[in-house]
Amino acid sequence: MKKLPMGISTFSKIIENDYIYVDKTRTIYKMANRVETYFLSRPRRFGKSLLVNTLKELFQGNKELFEGLYIHDKWDWTEKHPVIHLDFGSRTTTSPEQLELSLNKFLNNTAEDNNIQLEDTNLLNDKFEELIKKLYKKTGKKVVVLIDEYDNPIIDCIKNIEIAKENRDILSDFYKVLKATDEYLRFIFLTGVTKFSKTSIFSGLNNVTDITLNNNFSDICGYTQDELENCFKGHIDKFSKDSNTNREKLLSLIEEWYDGYSWDGSTYLYNPYSILSLFNSGEFSNYWFETGTPSFLMDFVKNNNGTDVLFKPNTTISGNFPSFNLKNLDFTTLLLQTGYLTIKEKRVKVGKLTNYELGIPNKEVSESLFTSIINEFSNQESTEVNNLAEKILEAIINIDNDSLQEAFDVLVANIPAMLYGKIKEDIREVNYHIWFLSWFRLMGFFVIGKNQSSKGYADMVLKKDNLIVVCEFKYGLDKSLENLAIEAINQIKDKKYHEQYLDYNVALLGVAFGDREVKSIIEDLKL
Repeated sequence: MKKLPMGISTFSKIIENDYIYVDKTRTIYKMANRVETYFLSRPRRFGKSLLVNTLKELFQGNKELFEGLYIHDKWDWTEKHPVIHLDFGSRTTTSPEQLELSLNKFLNNTAEDNNIQLEDTNLLNDKFEELIKKLYKKTGKKVVVLIDEYDNPIIDCIKNIEIAKENRDILSDFYKVLKATDEYLRFIFLTGVTKFSKTSIFSGLNNVTDITLNNNFSDICGYTQDELENCFKGHIDKFSKDSNTNREKLLSLIEEWYDGYSWDGSTYLYNPYSILSLFNSGEFSNYWFETGTPSFLMDFVKNNNGTDVLFKPNTTISGNFPSFNLKNLDFTTLLLQTGYLTIKEKRVKVGKLTNYELGIPNKEVSESLFTSIINEFSNQESTEVNNLAEKILEAIINIDNDSLQEAFDVLVANIPAMLYGKIKEDIREVNYHIWFLSWFRLMGFFVIGKNQSSKGYADMVLKKDNLIVVCEFKYGLDKSLENLAIEAINQIKDKKYHEQYLDYNVALLGVAFGDREVKSIIEDLKL
């Protein structure tokens, strides 16, 4: 049983030390065999750095490392190219000054490693152009440029838009050199989490081929089901034995927790970091999410900027992979590019733009995301949140009003002052909705889109297996909450919000909020 390459993104280290390597060289060959400029967007911790490092070893002609892999007998190993490998993931670039210093240091070190003397200048563009031309002149071979996490200097400063823009402008000018030196270049490959519009960072590059949604490269990062079962067979068998779990049952659980990422709507992938962490620890947990949720994502949630996309059953995009716009950040684009949404279905019609249906990839992302949202709206720790969610679910299933009221009292007691005080009532209602929707999503409920009855819409309709919960919320600071909750239940009945769900087990939930108080009533429709 080969070792797990935990935290290792150096191809040579994986091969030479007999770690598991999931062979991606078939897909790499399709790409690297051509003379082009490529861009690939994938979420963090998805194997981009290992891919870039593999390309580096390939173009440097290190044939022995690829023995036994698909590409070994197909690549021209006599062609060895100088490689400029820039990894922004390992550099400090949280200000324009740091970014320029870091790039200068990188260019100087790369020149020194290749025994090249650069002119004494701090002008980044001149130095970068000089390095490329001198590498070509020295070796007689065209240069390969690999840039990993190209957007890090922008994303790291996203909460300070002015600094982010300055870093973006520095990078845009820096990348213009690649267009000016095109005749000296064999291959260019950039990876990142986000794709910025062509009017900004990509304006300096010529003919960039974006392979993010390209079917031919959909599995270039991440593990397919076959790769999981074949490459990790020993670890799966050991996990099955150690946990006394049937192998098929274990694979089903792994799929539920970690599968589901897709960029073509048909090839579904596991997050490598989560899978390696799972087999390393022997326990299911939210590994990928815990490596760091962008704080600006939670700022979006708290400011209610398009967060309804998290609860819509059919969020779609059309055409190409959406671009990231610093001036007007779109929440759907943000969630898709950072890995909190993925493509669930691709619909192609001749003569029309391709439509992509989006959804949350898997249990790990869903559970972690909604727990984090709840934490933002309360003073509870993640463990408390999950325990309370289980109590609420049990009370709903059992139509236990006393237990449900007790749980809701705990919820409201932990809501911070941001939902009260001088905040406008309409904003307070929106915050309540986001908060409650997050609780129900955490419990595994699917939020059904608003289906109109003969007399209007219910505030919320939830589905879990064969259970439907039709919800109505009321808000009032100077009214009897019990009367409001009863009014909510009666509104559901009078307006027949539940009629279209009679083939299910239906529960009616009325919830009334006041000033730091809540009253809930749940009824079984059959009673």
